[in-house]
Amino acid sequence: MLSLRKIDLNLLVVLDALVEEKSVRKAGLRIGLSQSATSHALARLRGILQDDLLVRTTTGMEPTPRALQLAAPLRLALQDIEATLVPDRFDPAAAEREFIIAVETYETIGVLAPLVDRVRAEAPGIDIVIRSGAEAVIYEDIDKGHIDLAIGAFRTLPERFMTRHLLSDDYVCVMRPDHPLARQPLSLNDFLATPHLFVSMSGATFDAVDDALAAVGQQRRIAFRLPHGLAAVIALARSDMIAVVTRRAAQSFVEVAPLVMIPPPVSIPKVKFRLIWNRRLQDSAAHQWLRGLVSAIGDSVVVQPS
Repeated sequence: MLSLRKIDLNLLVVLDALVEEKSVRKAGLRIGLSQSATSHALARLRGILQDDLLVRTTTGMEPTPRALQLAAPLRLALQDIEATLVPDRFDPAAAEREFIIAVETYETIGVLAPLVDRVRAEAPGIDIVIRSGAEAVIYEDIDKGHIDLAIGAFRTLPERFMTRHLLSDDYVCVMRPDHPLARQPLSLNDFLATPHLFVSMSGATFDAVDDALAAVGQQRRIAFRLPHGLAAVIALARSDMIAVVTRRAAQSFVEVAPLVMIPPPVSIPKVKFRLIWNRRLQDSAAHQWLRGLVSAIGDSVVVQPS
């Protein structure tokens, strides 16, 4: 059995960077080592672990199965060490660091917009990076420690994550004000006969609207699929398409473009958005501040009736 006493722990930092960057040069830049020093560390690791760890391919350096097997537990162990060494105090006004937040759906715009204002006012040294992704990708990145917090509906959330309710919202139809259907009660037949615009940051191909239609034996025609809300606003204002989005997202659309919102002709259950994070971050003072800030914004979001 390999003894930990025989390993320079700095080599584990190098291994973590190599697996992540898949490049000796980039790994060295990330941890502040020269390329030759990083190459030397890789050679030592190969000797200790009796594995190539990274091999050159036609597309660049790729981790071996052994390196990939080590990657996740190594990343978690290094994060535990970092958390142990950092004092459990956090002053947002003085802090200088970065938080990475993943969003599973564009409809969380109602939280992200005021988050910008709050962070700039309360923690000017804090940088926020927003990433989007499908549920499975977000879960994997949380496990690897690449994400501090995630926001979304997460309908299939694994039990290993911590979670908190953020807000609930219902659905409305959005269209341009001179749309043929904008000035009359929207019937189910007209709703189904009209081409729909579907927005998904995560790559999903259906949502609660499609579930509700399937429950009554119906299916809508999705004529256009877009990855973010801004493109949807432009497309809706220039076409006869309609979109079914959460009320809070619709309010954001209406604030920036000539659009109107009306009730859908089918009953759609409210969507519940929540925060999720790694259990290891539960007691971190910095992450408690971040979660508290986002939660307070979610609690304060007011959804106006149409």
